[in-house]
Amino acid sequence: MSDVSLSKAVRSNLLSLQNTATMMAKTQERLATGNKVNSALDNPTNFFTASALNSRAGDLNSLLDNMANGVKTLEAADNGLSAITKTLESMNSTLRQARQDKSFQVASFDVTADSVLNIAGGTLSADGAEIKLGAADPGTKATVSTGINFAGPVTAEANELGAGAGARTTISLSAANDLASATIKVDGNDVVLTAGATTAENAAEEIQTQLNQLAGEGAYTVGFTADNEIIIENSAVTGKASTSPVVDLGTTASVSASETFTYDAARFGSTFEVNGTSYNVSGANVGEFVTSLQAQVGEDYVVSNDGNEVTITGRDATVAAPALDLPAATQSSTTFNLGSVTDATRDGQTFMVAGQEVEVNWNTDAATTNTDMEAAIGAALTAAGLTAADYTIDFDSATGDVSIEKTAAGASPAISAASGTATLTGTVSTAGLAAVSSTTVAADAGTTQESTEAATQTFNVTYGNKTVGITIGAGEPADIAASINTQLEAAGVKVTASIGDDGALSLASTSAEAKTLAISGGDTAAIFGANDTVNVGKAATAPLNATKAVDKFVELINRDHGTSLRASNDNGRLRIENLSTASLSVVSDKNGDGETTTASIGGNSVREGLAGQFNELKDQLNKLADDASFNGINLLRGDQLTITFNETGNSFMQIKAGDNRGINSQSLNLNDLVGSDFDSDANIDKLLGDIKLALNSVRSQASAFGSNLSIVQNRQDFTKNMINTLQTGAANLTLADMNEEAANLLALQTRQSLSSSALSMASQADQSVLQLLR
Repeated sequence: MSDVSLSKAVRSNLLSLQNTATMMAKTQERLATGNKVNSALDNPTNFFTASALNSRAGDLNSLLDNMANGVKTLEAADNGLSAITKTLESMNSTLRQARQDKSFQVASFDVTADSVLNIAGGTLSADGAEIKLGAADPGTKATVSTGINFAGPVTAEANELGAGAGARTTISLSAANDLASATIKVDGNDVVLTAGATTAENAAEEIQTQLNQLAGEGAYTVGFTADNEIIIENSAVTGKASTSPVVDLGTTASVSASETFTYDAARFGSTFEVNGTSYNVSGANVGEFVTSLQAQVGEDYVVSNDGNEVTITGRDATVAAPALDLPAATQSSTTFNLGSVTDATRDGQTFMVAGQEVEVNWNTDAATTNTDMEAAIGAALTAAGLTAADYTIDFDSATGDVSIEKTAAGASPAISAASGTATLTGTVSTAGLAAVSSTTVAADAGTTQESTEAATQTFNVTYGNKTVGITIGAGEPADIAASINTQLEAAGVKVTASIGDDGALSLASTSAEAKTLAISGGDTAAIFGANDTVNVGKAATAPLNATKAVDKFVELINRDHGTSLRASNDNGRLRIENLSTASLSVVSDKNGDGETTTASIGGNSVREGLAGQFNELKDQLNKLADDASFNGINLLRGDQLTITFNETGNSFMQIKAGDNRGINSQSLNLNDLVGSDFDSDANIDKLLGDIKLALNSVRSQASAFGSNLSIVQNRQDFTKNMINTLQTGAANLTLADMNEEAANLLALQTRQSLSSSALSMASQADQSVLQLLR
């Protein structure tokens, strides 16, 4: 209370006692919480640092459950893979059991040399097999032939030297004497013609003679036509590899008429006129202009450009140069505005024209007349060294508008205009431009040339189930046949080509087989004409070594049908074993007289049953894969498992099956089987190979999941250690030393006791003084 006064001694002891009580309260709080930092007031740095460390530890701790679920998901997938591996091993055992089983069904028949057996079913073809003894037959090769004198491909055009087939270049003369005294090049060889080469025939003879000397005899064949044409054919390289001679006609070459001009997008509008026809063109740039114009002018002209130089050229020398409507010349002009002509304050102001000063002589009573201003501007032009009479000067005192225009159109600079003490507004200066002109090149008929590729013919050869496209060129018969054989061999088609002495082209199979040879497509009709283009070969029948009828049947069946049947001599009877899971029907005509008996040979029921077991195991494999899930995630079904490793979510791991399709019979390339799949040991061996690949795939996936599990477990241990480190670090910043705090509390209690005694003594001293006053 403010009206109560304490002595100095009492006040001092009271404050000491209060401080001790405060310290005792804080010490007791530390002992109660175990922390020396309980709020930011105690130690802001340690408090907030510890809080952050504890928060991160809490975030990491919440990720441990996700990691634990990930571990269990991987373990579930591994359990599934282990079970699938055992299932695949069982499937492998089933296949091996089928491979080892030889419980094929048999039947025995009495046969003679005249017996006929008709067998159907099993793994035989749909038509079955007729088995009887017969003489050896060398068979027949499938063969297709052309008519005699096969000439190979030829060009449609002929000349006095006969039709040709090699690559060629044709030179067309506009006049018979175009090549007289001229020099041309043929594949780089200079051919100098004399003044006597005044006809196509004479020129051809001279060219042939010189090419024989320059390139060798037979390198080129030169001919001519009645239409003033010279034909130079490449004879050194024949067939489809032949290339046309490269001819440089030199100064004799014809020249097409053309017009060339400079394109300026600013001067060419959206239309352009050629030969009186206006075309809508895109003129944003020279490329667009050329493309747009070419699309419209038709085939008579070719539009091209070199930079901004555009050339329109006739298709050939017979087309006249195009008539073009090009932009005309323009006049230079300058316009500006002087402003009000009745403003007295403007009297004596000046402005600049062509670099010369012009004074404004205005007053309120009488403004400068139009004539005066026009004369003043003309004087300025004269002072600038220009001829004022060459310009049309116009001044409108009502508006203040001034116009200075060059009278004649053409290239000329614009007159400059600038403000002085008088301010000019709306100044526009435009230079005069010359008319766009074009350069004309006149047409010169001269000589022209045209290249023709080597003549070729094409057709398709089909033998059995293989087809190849054949292309042939002209040449010697042996070369043509060799070219065809090279193409057939490259395609793996067992057919050979040959050309006989009579010139007939023949295609025949390399061996006698019951296969079809067919020629089709391309130039088949032109090559083979009315001849048959389809032929079927006949397989060869080898002679039998056995002497007895039954042994001959055994040898014949085992040779021709050994993959479906197995025959043996059963005490003089023919024993037939069915090597498939499907039954066989055997119709036997013992004496060949039409009197038959029918028997049935059952299939291999053991192998057929094993095929069913295989399918059951395959179904179980799929069910195992479907059931290997944990918490809704099944890695074997193709699901993706995402495990987050840190509190920010930027460190994570995504786990899924290697091929993204999961693990099942389809991804392992395992299909349902039927009994016929076990008909041959070779097919079972292939299935065993598929199982081996499936096992390798499953083991590889198990290894991958094992590696993933190791990574997750490692991160799990790492996260636990990090949580412990963070929590320990936070505790080191905030935990109190309980022994120290207990000692402090004892000391404070002692101090409190002493302070209470001192306060009591101070109060007694005050009371003693009061007693004296009484």
